[in-house]
Amino acid sequence: MLKRLENENEEQFLWRVGQAKDNGLLDINWTEIADVFNKEFREDGEERTESAYRKSYQHAKRFYDAGVFSDANDNEDRLVKIKQDIQKERMRLSDERVSYNKDLREQARRESMFDVVKRAIDSHFPKQFFKEGGNEYCDSTCPEIYDVIIHLTDVHCGVDMSSPINSYNDDILGDRLLSFTKQIREIRDMYKPLRAYVILGGDMIHGLIHTNARIESKENIVDQIMTVSDYVTDFLYALTTMFNYVEVHTTPGNHARSMQNRNEVPSKENFDLLVPYICKRAMKNVTNIKFKDNDDIDWTISNFVVKGHAVYASHGDKDSSNTVVGNMTKLARKANLPLPDICYLGHRHTNGMSTVDDVKVIESGCVDGMDSFCFASRLVGSPEQTVTLVSEDNPVKALFNIKL
Repeated sequence: MLKRLENENEEQFLWRVGQAKDNGLLDINWTEIADVFNKEFREDGEERTESAYRKSYQHAKRFYDAGVFSDANDNEDRLVKIKQDIQKERMRLSDERVSYNKDLREQARRESMFDVVKRAIDSHFPKQFFKEGGNEYCDSTCPEIYDVIIHLTDVHCGVDMSSPINSYNDDILGDRLLSFTKQIREIRDMYKPLRAYVILGGDMIHGLIHTNARIESKENIVDQIMTVSDYVTDFLYALTTMFNYVEVHTTPGNHARSMQNRNEVPSKENFDLLVPYICKRAMKNVTNIKFKDNDDIDWTISNFVVKGHAVYASHGDKDSSNTVVGNMTKLARKANLPLPDICYLGHRHTNGMSTVDDVKVIESGCVDGMDSFCFASRLVGSPEQTVTLVSEDNPVKALFNIKL
């Protein structure tokens, strides 16, 4: 409104601005209006006071209100245009208010949700669902030939489904993690690795972001977070009894974001980040486990070094097996980090390994198995995860296909 239109003279501009001010479309005083007009129409030393502009407009308005110009067709057309402009401006302001109020409601909803989750965490006492016994650590006299990378991804806690092909609920989740633990112990006993690197690969909860997710999830978000955190705590504790050192990294997934529309989610508002927080709180007295944050590149990307090999991991909703090596290489160069030797992905619910530019790309499956999306898309698969054996001379000495 305060910008002079093309071919608009001073009197026309003054009339339009005065009308906008009278109709509440401009919340400024006449001193500010005078500054605009002096810059637009006056040279230094010729500036007019606000009174000059204000009185000029008031004189014109008095004649206008008295109907002096009512018989002039051009003024009638101008009046129609002014009314249309005012109506458009009112509609624009109304839309802005609606959008602003929507943002306030969404912010209040998120704050309320996170307050609820925080209170639940603070009052929660960890439950032990299963206990996997075994030898305390590896023999420290064993040669440090191997380390292992354990990928636990796409758990989808909260799914409650039953079909002739696949069933899944919280009890089955516990059984499958127990099976995973036992198979890891077999690998430990065979190869004697001393250190384990765990990637919590995202989608630890099923969330409520899709229609099928809302149908299949019987629990609310808070219950899903607390349940999966208890299971993962038990899983990690079992690993601390098998290995001298356990290091935990997290790549948050898309199912755990706080809002359905991914474009509206503020940074780091992802419930997957609460799982390692709760586990760390529950295991504060366990000395041989460390939880690492993603500080080097981005909060969604983990990077660490195993036996001299650079490892990068993301959930997989923003990368694919064809693009992840190029993406991570560019980011590593930008951050002055070692270039990747191994890249990990989840999200696609299928185990696999490929080689891209001499970099190994490892994809791990899911814990829940075939859900309604898989059935509808005719995608067949089994619940599965991966464990990677790493040596100094080979980033993937062996890749274990873990069927759950």
